[in-house]
Amino acid sequence: MIFFCELWPFRLVEEVHEIGDTLEQLRAKMVEVENALKKLEETRQTLEYDLSVKNNSIHVDRELCLSWRKSFDMSPRRSVYY
Repeated sequence: MIFFCELWPFRLVEEVHEIGDTLEQLRAKMVEVENALKKLEETRQTLEYDLSVKNNSIHVDRELCLSWRKSFDMSPRRSVYY
């Protein structure tokens, strides 16, 4: 008959192995999460750049081109062909 006091060292060893396995899983998950974070950061930077380009384009259109477009006569004209 095996008593509890004889089994506890084996259970502790098993628990240490479980903790080690859990740590490895957590480390792998951490690497995965860090890679996802890097990808999100790259995406954010790309979106911020695209947004700044679009804002600049709107500024150029409103501030520079709009005044030129307003100066053009856009009324329809009749053309007479003989």
